[in-house]
Amino acid sequence: MIVLRTIASLIIISVVLVLSGCASLATKTSHYRGTQELIAKRDIPAVIRKLETKKSRNYAKKDRVLQYLDLGLLYHYQGDYVKSNLLLEKAEQAMEELYTKSVSKAAISVLLNDNALDYFGEDYEDIYTNVFKALNYLHQDNFDAAFVEIRRINLKLSVLEDKHGKMADTINTSKDAKAKAAAGSNKFINSALGRYLSLIIYKQEGKYDDVRIDLQKIREAFDTQPDIYPFSPPALPDSLLMTPEPVLHVVSLIGTSPYKRDKELHIATGGDMLTIAAVDEELDIAPIFWPGISSGYYFKFSLPYIVNDPSAVGQVKVRINGEAHELVKLEDIGKVASQTFKVREPIIYLKSITRSVVKGIGAELAKKEMKKQNPGLAGSLMSLATDVAVYASENADLRTSRFFPNAVLVADIPLSPGTYDISVEYYDHRGYLLYQDNKGTVSISDKSLNFLESWHLQ
Repeated sequence: MIVLRTIASLIIISVVLVLSGCASLATKTSHYRGTQELIAKRDIPAVIRKLETKKSRNYAKKDRVLQYLDLGLLYHYQGDYVKSNLLLEKAEQAMEELYTKSVSKAAISVLLNDNALDYFGEDYEDIYTNVFKALNYLHQDNFDAAFVEIRRINLKLSVLEDKHGKMADTINTSKDAKAKAAAGSNKFINSALGRYLSLIIYKQEGKYDDVRIDLQKIREAFDTQPDIYPFSPPALPDSLLMTPEPVLHVVSLIGTSPYKRDKELHIATGGDMLTIAAVDEELDIAPIFWPGISSGYYFKFSLPYIVNDPSAVGQVKVRINGEAHELVKLEDIGKVASQTFKVREPIIYLKSITRSVVKGIGAELAKKEMKKQNPGLAGSLMSLATDVAVYASENADLRTSRFFPNAVLVADIPLSPGTYDISVEYYDHRGYLLYQDNKGTVSISDKSLNFLESWHLQ
Protein backbone atom coordinates (compact mmCIF):
# COMPACT_ATOMS: atom_id res chain seq x y z
CA MET A 1 0.00 0.00 0.00
CA ILE A 2 2.90 2.36 0.80
CA VAL A 3 4.34 1.68 -2.68
CA LEU A 4 1.01 2.45 -4.34
CA ARG A 5 0.61 5.68 -2.36
CA THR A 6 4.10 6.70 -3.46
CA ILE A 7 3.24 5.97 -7.08
CA ALA A 8 0.02 7.93 -6.66
CA SER A 9 2.05 10.92 -5.43
CA LEU A 10 4.43 10.61 -8.36
CA ILE A 11 1.53 10.54 -10.80
CA ILE A 12 0.12 13.76 -9.31
CA ILE A 13 3.49 15.39 -9.87
CA SER A 14 3.66 13.99 -13.43
CA VAL A 15 0.37 15.76 -14.27
CA VAL A 16 2.16 19.07 -13.95
CA LEU A 17 5.17 17.85 -15.91
CA VAL A 18 3.17 16.38 -18.80
CA LEU A 19 0.75 19.25 -19.16
CA SER A 20 3.62 21.78 -19.05
CA GLY A 21 5.43 19.90 -21.82
CA CYS A 22 8.49 19.20 -19.67
CA ALA A 23 8.34 15.42 -19.81
CA SER A 24 10.25 13.73 -22.62
CA LEU A 25 7.70 10.99 -23.18
CA ALA A 26 7.07 11.05 -26.93
CA THR A 27 9.26 10.15 -29.89
CA LYS A 28 10.59 13.24 -31.63
CA THR A 29 10.47 13.06 -35.44
CA SER A 30 10.11 16.70 -36.55
CA HIS A 31 13.77 16.92 -37.65
CA TYR A 32 13.11 14.22 -40.28
CA ARG A 33 10.44 16.34 -41.96
CA GLY A 34 11.39 16.96 -45.60
CA THR A 35 14.39 14.61 -45.61
CA GLN A 36 12.71 11.99 -47.80
CA GLU A 37 12.00 14.60 -50.47
CA LEU A 38 15.64 15.69 -50.42
CA ILE A 39 16.82 12.09 -50.72
CA ALA A 40 14.47 11.62 -53.68
CA LYS A 41 16.37 14.50 -55.31
CA ARG A 42 19.64 12.81 -54.24
CA ASP A 43 20.58 15.96 -52.34
CA ILE A 44 22.38 14.15 -49.52
CA PRO A 45 24.47 17.24 -48.54
CA ALA A 46 21.21 19.12 -47.86
CA VAL A 47 19.94 16.31 -45.61
CA ILE A 48 23.24 16.30 -43.71
CA ARG A 49 23.12 20.09 -43.26
CA LYS A 50 19.53 19.86 -42.04
CA LEU A 51 20.39 17.28 -39.37
CA GLU A 52 23.78 18.65 -38.36
CA THR A 53 22.42 22.16 -37.87
CA LYS A 54 21.52 22.44 -34.19
CA LYS A 55 22.37 18.80 -33.57
CA SER A 56 21.74 19.17 -29.86
CA ARG A 57 18.16 20.21 -30.60
CA ASN A 58 17.58 17.52 -33.23
CA TYR A 59 19.06 14.74 -31.09
CA ALA A 60 18.85 14.64 -27.31
CA LYS A 61 21.72 12.93 -25.50
CA LYS A 62 19.50 9.87 -25.01
CA ASP A 63 19.12 9.69 -28.82
CA ARG A 64 22.82 9.85 -29.68
CA VAL A 65 22.72 6.39 -31.27
CA LEU A 66 20.23 7.74 -33.80
CA GLN A 67 22.45 10.74 -34.48
CA TYR A 68 25.45 8.54 -35.23
CA LEU A 69 23.40 6.11 -37.34
CA ASP A 70 21.60 8.76 -39.36
CA LEU A 71 24.70 10.75 -40.20
CA GLY A 72 26.88 7.67 -40.68
CA LEU A 73 24.48 6.29 -43.29
CA LEU A 74 24.11 9.65 -45.03
CA TYR A 75 27.88 10.09 -45.34
CA HIS A 76 28.02 6.59 -46.85
CA TYR A 77 25.54 7.58 -49.56
CA GLN A 78 27.55 10.75 -50.14
CA GLY A 79 30.67 8.65 -50.70
CA ASP A 80 32.62 9.86 -47.66
CA TYR A 81 33.42 6.36 -46.45
CA VAL A 82 36.00 7.38 -43.85
CA LYS A 83 33.66 9.80 -42.07
CA SER A 84 30.80 7.33 -42.40
CA ASN A 85 32.78 4.67 -40.57
CA LEU A 86 33.86 7.06 -37.83
CA LEU A 87 30.19 7.77 -37.08
CA LEU A 88 29.02 4.17 -37.49
CA GLU A 89 31.79 3.03 -35.13
CA LYS A 90 30.45 5.50 -32.55
CA ALA A 91 26.95 4.16 -33.15
CA GLU A 92 28.03 0.56 -32.62
CA GLN A 93 29.98 1.35 -29.46
CA ALA A 94 27.08 3.35 -28.04
CA MET A 95 24.58 0.58 -28.85
CA GLU A 96 26.69 -1.99 -27.02
CA GLU A 97 27.36 0.26 -24.03
CA LEU A 98 23.76 1.45 -23.64
CA TYR A 99 22.27 -2.02 -24.02
CA THR A 100 24.59 -3.35 -21.33
CA LYS A 101 23.54 -0.51 -19.03
CA SER A 102 19.86 -1.07 -19.83
CA VAL A 103 20.14 -4.72 -18.79
CA SER A 104 21.74 -3.79 -15.46
CA LYS A 105 19.01 -1.22 -14.78
CA ALA A 106 16.07 -3.16 -16.24
CA ALA A 107 14.59 -4.19 -12.89
CA ILE A 108 14.49 -0.64 -11.51
CA SER A 109 13.43 1.05 -14.77
CA VAL A 110 10.48 -1.22 -15.54
CA LEU A 111 8.03 1.58 -14.66
CA LEU A 112 9.75 4.16 -16.89
CA ASN A 113 8.52 4.93 -20.39
CA ASP A 114 11.08 3.70 -22.94
CA ASN A 115 11.09 7.12 -24.61
CA ALA A 116 12.65 8.56 -21.46
CA LEU A 117 15.52 6.05 -21.58
CA ASP A 118 18.66 5.96 -23.72
CA TYR A 119 17.93 4.47 -27.15
CA PHE A 120 20.24 1.50 -27.73
CA GLY A 121 19.05 0.69 -31.26
CA GLU A 122 17.00 -2.10 -32.78
CA ASP A 123 18.73 -5.38 -33.55
CA TYR A 124 18.53 -4.90 -37.32
CA GLU A 125 20.16 -1.48 -36.93
CA ASP A 126 22.97 -3.05 -34.95
CA ILE A 127 23.45 -5.83 -37.53
CA TYR A 128 23.37 -3.59 -40.61
CA THR A 129 25.71 -1.08 -39.01
CA ASN A 130 28.36 -3.73 -39.54
CA VAL A 131 27.15 -4.31 -43.11
CA PHE A 132 27.60 -0.62 -43.94
CA LYS A 133 30.97 -0.52 -42.22
CA ALA A 134 32.00 -3.51 -44.35
CA LEU A 135 30.77 -1.73 -47.50
CA ASN A 136 32.77 1.35 -46.52
CA TYR A 137 35.92 -0.75 -46.14
CA LEU A 138 35.32 -2.49 -49.48
CA HIS A 139 35.23 0.92 -51.17
CA GLN A 140 38.63 1.59 -49.56
CA ASP A 141 40.01 -1.85 -50.58
CA ASN A 142 40.56 -2.65 -46.91
CA PHE A 143 39.56 -6.31 -46.99
CA ASP A 144 40.91 -7.24 -43.55
CA ALA A 145 38.78 -4.58 -41.86
CA ALA A 146 35.76 -5.59 -43.94
CA PHE A 147 36.16 -9.19 -42.75
CA VAL A 148 36.13 -8.00 -39.12
CA GLU A 149 32.74 -6.36 -39.70
CA ILE A 150 31.34 -9.41 -41.49
CA ARG A 151 32.40 -11.67 -38.61
CA ARG A 152 30.66 -9.34 -36.17
CA ILE A 153 27.43 -9.78 -38.14
CA ASN A 154 27.59 -13.53 -37.64
CA LEU A 155 28.51 -13.17 -33.96
CA LYS A 156 25.61 -10.82 -33.22
CA LEU A 157 23.13 -13.15 -34.92
CA SER A 158 24.39 -16.12 -32.90
CA VAL A 159 23.79 -14.41 -29.53
CA LEU A 160 20.65 -12.44 -30.36
CA GLU A 161 18.17 -14.60 -28.45
CA ASP A 162 20.46 -15.04 -25.45
CA LYS A 163 21.11 -11.29 -25.36
CA HIS A 164 17.43 -10.49 -24.83
CA GLY A 165 17.01 -13.48 -22.55
CA LYS A 166 19.34 -11.73 -20.10
CA MET A 167 17.18 -8.60 -20.29
CA ALA A 168 14.06 -10.68 -19.53
CA ASP A 169 15.78 -12.38 -16.58
CA THR A 170 16.69 -9.02 -15.08
CA ILE A 171 13.16 -7.64 -15.52
CA ASN A 172 11.82 -10.71 -13.73
CA THR A 173 13.76 -9.70 -10.60
CA SER A 174 11.77 -6.46 -10.36
CA LYS A 175 9.45 -6.18 -7.36
CA ASP A 176 6.74 -4.96 -9.77
CA ALA A 177 6.94 -8.02 -12.03
CA LYS A 178 3.90 -10.27 -11.64
CA ALA A 179 4.19 -12.31 -14.85
CA LYS A 180 7.42 -13.72 -16.27
CA ALA A 181 9.10 -11.97 -19.20
CA ALA A 182 10.83 -14.07 -21.87
CA ALA A 183 12.58 -13.34 -25.16
CA GLY A 184 10.99 -14.48 -28.41
CA SER A 185 12.55 -17.02 -30.75
CA ASN A 186 15.22 -15.78 -33.15
CA LYS A 187 14.62 -16.95 -36.74
CA PHE A 188 17.55 -15.05 -38.25
CA ILE A 189 20.92 -16.72 -37.71
CA ASN A 190 22.55 -16.48 -41.13
CA SER A 191 22.72 -13.35 -43.31
CA ALA A 192 22.96 -14.04 -47.03
CA LEU A 193 24.22 -10.49 -47.55
CA GLY A 194 27.01 -10.90 -45.00
CA ARG A 195 28.03 -14.18 -46.64
CA TYR A 196 27.95 -12.57 -50.08
CA LEU A 197 30.29 -9.76 -49.04
CA SER A 198 32.85 -12.22 -47.69
CA LEU A 199 32.40 -14.42 -50.78
CA ILE A 200 33.40 -11.68 -53.23
CA ILE A 201 36.49 -10.87 -51.15
CA TYR A 202 37.50 -14.53 -51.07
CA LYS A 203 37.05 -14.71 -54.84
CA GLN A 204 39.32 -11.74 -55.38
CA GLU A 205 41.92 -13.32 -53.09
CA GLY A 206 41.66 -16.66 -54.93
CA LYS A 207 40.45 -18.57 -51.84
CA TYR A 208 38.00 -20.76 -53.69
CA ASP A 209 37.38 -23.25 -50.89
CA ASP A 210 36.15 -20.33 -48.78
CA VAL A 211 34.04 -19.15 -51.73
CA ARG A 212 32.47 -22.59 -51.87
CA ILE A 213 31.65 -22.48 -48.15
CA ASP A 214 30.02 -19.05 -48.44
CA LEU A 215 27.98 -20.18 -51.46
CA GLN A 216 26.75 -23.11 -49.38
CA LYS A 217 25.90 -20.80 -46.46
CA ILE A 218 23.92 -18.47 -48.74
CA ARG A 219 21.88 -21.37 -50.08
CA GLU A 220 21.32 -22.60 -46.52
CA ALA A 221 20.12 -19.13 -45.53
CA PHE A 222 17.34 -19.36 -48.11
CA ASP A 223 16.55 -23.02 -47.41
CA THR A 224 16.35 -22.78 -43.61
CA GLN A 225 14.97 -19.26 -43.02
CA PRO A 226 11.77 -18.94 -45.07
CA ASP A 227 10.47 -16.12 -42.86
CA ILE A 228 13.51 -14.04 -43.77
CA TYR A 229 13.95 -15.20 -47.38
CA PRO A 230 10.51 -15.96 -48.88
CA PHE A 231 11.85 -15.26 -52.39
CA SER A 232 14.09 -17.09 -54.85
CA PRO A 233 17.84 -16.77 -54.27
CA PRO A 234 20.23 -15.29 -56.85
CA ALA A 235 21.80 -17.87 -59.16
CA LEU A 236 25.41 -17.36 -57.95
CA PRO A 237 26.85 -20.15 -60.12
CA ASP A 238 30.01 -21.90 -58.93
CA SER A 239 31.45 -21.75 -62.44
CA LEU A 240 31.33 -17.95 -62.30
CA LEU A 241 32.55 -17.28 -58.77
CA MET A 242 35.14 -20.04 -58.31
CA THR A 243 37.48 -18.97 -61.13
CA PRO A 244 40.17 -16.27 -61.43
CA GLU A 245 38.27 -14.62 -64.31
CA PRO A 246 37.13 -11.06 -63.40
CA VAL A 247 33.51 -10.55 -62.40
CA LEU A 248 31.75 -7.23 -61.85
CA HIS A 249 29.85 -7.40 -58.55
CA VAL A 250 26.97 -4.92 -58.46
CA VAL A 251 25.13 -4.14 -55.21
CA SER A 252 22.00 -1.99 -55.26
CA LEU A 253 20.23 -0.56 -52.18
CA ILE A 254 16.55 0.26 -52.67
CA GLY A 255 13.46 1.30 -50.74
CA THR A 256 12.80 3.32 -47.61
CA SER A 257 13.92 2.37 -44.13
CA PRO A 258 11.75 0.28 -41.81
CA TYR A 259 10.10 2.43 -39.15
CA LYS A 260 7.71 2.08 -36.22
CA ARG A 261 4.09 2.89 -35.59
CA ASP A 262 2.07 2.35 -32.47
CA LYS A 263 -1.14 0.51 -31.70
CA GLU A 264 -3.41 1.11 -28.75
CA LEU A 265 -4.23 -1.87 -26.52
CA HIS A 266 -6.64 -2.13 -23.59
CA ILE A 267 -6.43 -4.05 -20.33
CA ALA A 268 -9.43 -5.26 -18.35
CA THR A 269 -8.82 -6.78 -14.91
CA GLY A 270 -10.75 -9.56 -13.25
CA GLY A 271 -9.88 -11.93 -10.43
CA ASP A 272 -6.09 -12.24 -10.68
CA MET A 273 -6.25 -12.03 -14.47
CA LEU A 274 -5.60 -9.46 -17.19
CA THR A 275 -7.44 -9.56 -20.50
CA ILE A 276 -5.82 -7.72 -23.42
CA ALA A 277 -7.87 -6.35 -26.33
CA ALA A 278 -7.55 -3.92 -29.23
CA VAL A 279 -10.14 -1.58 -30.66
CA ASP A 280 -9.71 -2.35 -34.35
CA GLU A 281 -8.42 -5.95 -34.46
CA GLU A 282 -8.90 -9.32 -32.86
CA LEU A 283 -5.98 -10.44 -30.75
CA ASP A 284 -5.13 -14.08 -30.14
CA ILE A 285 -3.70 -13.42 -26.68
CA ALA A 286 -4.48 -15.62 -23.71
CA PRO A 287 -5.42 -13.91 -20.42
CA ILE A 288 -2.40 -13.18 -18.23
CA PHE A 289 -2.28 -14.44 -14.65
CA TRP A 290 -1.65 -11.40 -12.44
CA PRO A 291 -1.86 -12.38 -8.76
CA GLY A 292 -3.53 -9.86 -6.46
CA ILE A 293 -5.19 -7.73 -9.11
CA SER A 294 -8.80 -6.79 -8.36
CA SER A 295 -11.64 -6.85 -10.86
CA GLY A 296 -13.06 -3.80 -12.55
CA TYR A 297 -10.00 -1.83 -13.65
CA TYR A 298 -9.55 -0.66 -17.25
CA PHE A 299 -6.25 0.63 -18.56
CA LYS A 300 -4.79 1.39 -21.99
CA PHE A 301 -1.28 1.52 -23.36
CA SER A 302 0.60 1.72 -26.68
CA LEU A 303 2.93 -0.78 -28.28
CA PRO A 304 5.36 -0.21 -31.18
CA TYR A 305 5.47 -2.38 -34.27
CA ILE A 306 7.65 -2.40 -37.39
CA VAL A 307 6.26 -1.00 -40.66
CA ASN A 308 7.71 -1.59 -44.12
CA ASP A 309 6.44 0.55 -46.98
CA PRO A 310 6.64 -1.03 -50.45
CA SER A 311 9.43 0.30 -52.64
CA ALA A 312 8.61 2.31 -55.75
CA VAL A 313 11.32 0.26 -57.47
CA GLY A 314 10.06 -2.80 -59.31
CA GLN A 315 13.19 -3.69 -61.28
CA VAL A 316 16.88 -2.78 -61.32
CA LYS A 317 19.22 -3.26 -64.28
CA VAL A 318 22.89 -2.61 -64.77
CA ARG A 319 23.69 -1.51 -68.32
CA ILE A 320 27.21 -2.28 -69.54
CA ASN A 321 28.16 -0.79 -72.91
CA GLY A 322 24.45 -0.78 -73.72
CA GLU A 323 23.75 -4.39 -72.67
CA ALA A 324 21.33 -4.77 -69.75
CA HIS A 325 21.67 -7.28 -66.88
CA GLU A 326 18.97 -7.60 -64.23
CA LEU A 327 19.74 -7.49 -60.51
CA VAL A 328 18.11 -10.00 -58.13
CA LYS A 329 17.10 -9.52 -54.49
CA LEU A 330 19.55 -10.97 -51.98
CA GLU A 331 18.40 -9.47 -48.65
CA ASP A 332 15.11 -7.99 -47.45
CA ILE A 333 16.10 -5.66 -44.61
CA GLY A 334 12.45 -4.92 -43.92
CA LYS A 335 11.74 -8.58 -43.17
CA VAL A 336 14.86 -8.82 -41.04
CA ALA A 337 13.70 -5.76 -39.08
CA SER A 338 10.25 -7.27 -38.49
CA GLN A 339 11.53 -10.73 -37.53
CA THR A 340 14.33 -9.61 -35.23
CA PHE A 341 11.95 -7.19 -33.49
CA LYS A 342 9.85 -10.22 -32.52
CA VAL A 343 12.71 -11.44 -30.31
CA ARG A 344 12.41 -8.36 -28.06
CA GLU A 345 8.69 -7.74 -28.59
CA PRO A 346 7.44 -10.02 -25.76
CA ILE A 347 9.68 -8.14 -23.33
CA ILE A 348 8.39 -4.75 -24.50
CA TYR A 349 4.85 -6.12 -24.27
CA LEU A 350 5.10 -7.38 -20.70
CA LYS A 351 7.06 -4.34 -19.53
CA SER A 352 4.37 -2.06 -21.01
CA ILE A 353 1.60 -4.03 -19.32
CA THR A 354 3.41 -3.92 -15.96
CA ARG A 355 3.94 -0.18 -16.23
CA SER A 356 0.34 0.42 -17.30
CA VAL A 357 -1.15 -1.66 -14.48
CA VAL A 358 1.02 -0.25 -11.70
CA LYS A 359 0.60 3.33 -12.88
CA GLY A 360 -3.10 2.79 -13.47
CA ILE A 361 -3.75 1.49 -9.99
CA GLY A 362 -1.67 4.32 -8.54
CA ALA A 363 -3.70 6.78 -10.57
CA GLU A 364 -6.95 5.34 -9.23
CA LEU A 365 -5.70 5.83 -5.68
CA ALA A 366 -4.63 9.37 -6.51
CA LYS A 367 -8.01 10.19 -8.07
CA LYS A 368 -9.88 8.90 -5.03
CA GLU A 369 -7.70 11.04 -2.77
CA MET A 370 -8.21 14.08 -5.00
CA LYS A 371 -11.97 13.72 -4.96
CA LYS A 372 -11.92 13.21 -1.22
CA GLN A 373 -9.84 16.32 -0.64
CA ASN A 374 -11.49 18.37 -3.43
CA PRO A 375 -15.17 17.46 -3.79
CA GLY A 376 -17.09 18.75 -6.78
CA LEU A 377 -15.73 20.14 -10.03
CA ALA A 378 -12.16 20.74 -8.82
CA GLY A 379 -11.72 17.12 -7.86
CA SER A 380 -13.24 15.93 -11.14
CA LEU A 381 -10.90 18.15 -13.16
CA MET A 382 -7.87 16.93 -11.22
CA SER A 383 -9.03 13.37 -11.76
CA LEU A 384 -9.30 13.99 -15.51
CA ALA A 385 -5.85 15.58 -15.56
CA THR A 386 -4.45 12.49 -13.88
CA ASP A 387 -5.93 10.25 -16.59
CA VAL A 388 -4.41 12.51 -19.25
CA ALA A 389 -1.00 12.43 -17.56
CA VAL A 390 -0.97 8.65 -17.18
CA TYR A 391 -1.94 8.00 -20.78
CA ALA A 392 0.49 10.65 -22.07
CA SER A 393 3.25 8.85 -20.21
CA GLU A 394 2.44 5.64 -22.10
CA ASN A 395 3.48 6.70 -25.60
CA ALA A 396 5.21 3.88 -27.48
CA ASP A 397 8.89 4.27 -28.26
CA LEU A 398 8.94 4.81 -32.03
CA ARG A 399 12.61 5.71 -32.41
CA THR A 400 14.46 4.28 -35.42
CA SER A 401 17.00 5.52 -37.92
CA ARG A 402 15.32 6.72 -41.11
CA PHE A 403 18.09 6.08 -43.63
CA PHE A 404 18.59 2.33 -43.99
CA PRO A 405 17.46 0.82 -47.31
CA ASN A 406 14.67 -1.76 -47.35
CA ALA A 407 16.27 -4.32 -49.66
CA VAL A 408 19.59 -5.24 -51.28
CA LEU A 409 19.87 -6.55 -54.86
CA VAL A 410 22.94 -7.99 -56.56
CA ALA A 411 24.27 -9.02 -59.95
CA ASP A 412 27.51 -10.78 -60.88
CA ILE A 413 28.60 -10.27 -64.48
CA PRO A 414 31.73 -11.83 -66.03
CA LEU A 415 33.76 -9.26 -67.97
CA SER A 416 37.12 -9.25 -69.67
CA PRO A 417 39.69 -6.76 -68.31
CA GLY A 418 39.17 -3.33 -69.80
CA THR A 419 37.01 -0.21 -69.50
CA TYR A 420 33.22 -0.12 -69.75
CA ASP A 421 30.49 2.48 -69.78
CA ILE A 422 28.20 1.47 -66.91
CA SER A 423 24.93 2.75 -65.48
CA VAL A 424 22.38 1.35 -63.03
CA GLU A 425 18.74 1.83 -63.99
CA TYR A 426 15.76 1.85 -61.64
CA TYR A 427 12.29 1.08 -62.99
CA ASP A 428 8.91 1.24 -61.29
CA HIS A 429 6.46 -1.67 -61.16
CA ARG A 430 4.99 -0.68 -64.55
CA GLY A 431 8.37 -0.66 -66.25
CA TYR A 432 8.90 3.11 -66.39
CA LEU A 433 12.41 4.43 -65.74
CA LEU A 434 12.62 6.18 -62.36
CA TYR A 435 16.30 7.02 -62.26
CA GLN A 436 19.54 6.26 -64.09
CA ASP A 437 22.65 6.18 -61.92
CA ASN A 438 25.38 6.87 -64.44
CA LYS A 439 28.69 5.44 -63.22
CA GLY A 440 30.66 6.63 -66.25
CA THR A 441 33.72 4.70 -67.37
CA VAL A 442 34.61 1.83 -65.04
CA SER A 443 37.84 -0.17 -65.21
CA ILE A 444 37.63 -3.95 -64.79
CA SER A 445 40.77 -5.83 -63.77
CA ASP A 446 41.66 -9.36 -62.75
CA LYS A 447 43.67 -7.83 -59.90
CA SER A 448 40.88 -5.83 -58.23
CA LEU A 449 37.57 -6.52 -56.48
CA ASN A 450 35.48 -4.98 -59.29
CA PHE A 451 32.82 -3.85 -56.83
CA LEU A 452 30.15 -1.31 -57.73
CA GLU A 453 27.44 0.06 -55.43
CA SER A 454 24.34 2.06 -56.33
CA TRP A 455 21.27 3.24 -54.40
CA HIS A 456 17.78 4.59 -54.95
CA LEU A 457 16.03 4.98 -51.60
CA GLN A 458 12.47 5.16 -52.90
